[in-house]
Amino acid sequence: MTINPIEDAIRNLGVKNLFKVDETNYKIAFLLHENDWRPLKADWWRGKEVCIIGADINGNFFLRHCDGSVRYWEHKSNSDKVISKSIKDFISNIEWGTDF
Repeated sequence: MTINPIEDAIRNLGVKNLFKVDETNYKIAFLLHENDWRPLKADWWRGKEVCIIGADINGNFFLRHCDGSVRYWEHKSNSDKVISKSIKDFISNIEWGTDF
C-alpha cells in the first residue's frame, strides 16, 4: 500500500513539524488531510483560489494556491507569500522540530 506524502507528514507532525524558508522558521501546528481541502471563501482573501492545508502555532495558514505553490498567509500583515513551489516540495522539506 502506497502512503500519500501528506498523510505521512500528518502522521509525523509530533516530531517533524518545522518548515524553514531563508531565515524564517514556521512551526506547523496541523495539516489537513488532502480530501478535506476545500476552496477558501473568506472576506479577507482577495487572491486566486486557494485551499487551507494547515496552520502554524500562531494561527496563520498554509495555503495551496491554484498555481500549485504553497503560500503562507500571515493575519497580522494581511498578506501571503510563496514559501514552496509545490505541495511535494513543501512536504519533503518539513524538518525535525522541537516540542510545542
